[in-house]
Amino acid sequence: MRGPGSPGTLKPQRREAVRRGVLAAGLACAVGNGLAQVPAAAPDPRPQEVPCAGLPKLHGNGRIEQCTLAREHRLGEVTLPAQTQVKFHPMGGVAEAVLGAQAEVRGQVLPAQATLFFDSAGRVRHFWLLAEATLQGHRLRGMGTAYSGHLGHMLHANGNLRAAWLAGEEVIDRIPCASRLPVFRGAWHAVRLGAQAMVWFHPDGRLRQAMLARDATVQGRAFKKGEVVSLRKDGTLDPAAEKLDWKGWAGFRED
Repeated sequence: MRGPGSPGTLKPQRREAVRRGVLAAGLACAVGNGLAQVPAAAPDPRPQEVPCAGLPKLHGNGRIEQCTLAREHRLGEVTLPAQTQVKFHPMGGVAEAVLGAQAEVRGQVLPAQATLFFDSAGRVRHFWLLAEATLQGHRLRGMGTAYSGHLGHMLHANGNLRAAWLAGEEVIDRIPCASRLPVFRGAWHAVRLGAQAMVWFHPDGRLRQAMLARDATVQGRAFKKGEVVSLRKDGTLDPAAEKLDWKGWAGFRED
């Protein structure tokens, strides 16, 4: 007959607790003797292939949010130089990059401190310049340090300029192009209007759309300062063309 302390009289819950205790002790002993391995921790979700200089800033999910590149590294469609400051989306995709030195984007060399903004596929959607610079023969506006996150210069897939903010009035294909919206429209209205004051180009570099810097006669037709003119690929006026504007920039497709 079993006594009150014998295993046969233990309740099911007590027996399970004893069993787990024995297994845990055995595992600890085995690990100590090198006979077993502790289960591996979950994989680190951070993109460890990014060569960060120092400790990166992390998102709440453990992925890198921001870091400075320790060496040249390719992200998306661009090989970024060392000392480039990079920001990532929470799921790991590159979002922005402030160039640590000049870099080539689709054949165009952009200067150090230019800020690149990437789409979800890792392509440069638009960019800003810290200071004025000449690109493809056009003097482009710099953004300084007070950038709001909108309205950047854009490139076509072939590397030619797609849209740009001019640093000053410029005559392009005989059209006097404005560098900014007329004063009477006001700054906030300019933001709401979008990018009609940018100059837009066809993929071959010919002017596609511009806001006039002054009254002008274009191909026999009179226009007032501030009006937007559109040109076809062959350079002729296209009065019926839909005006290109920043409000639809995310959906723009190559011609």
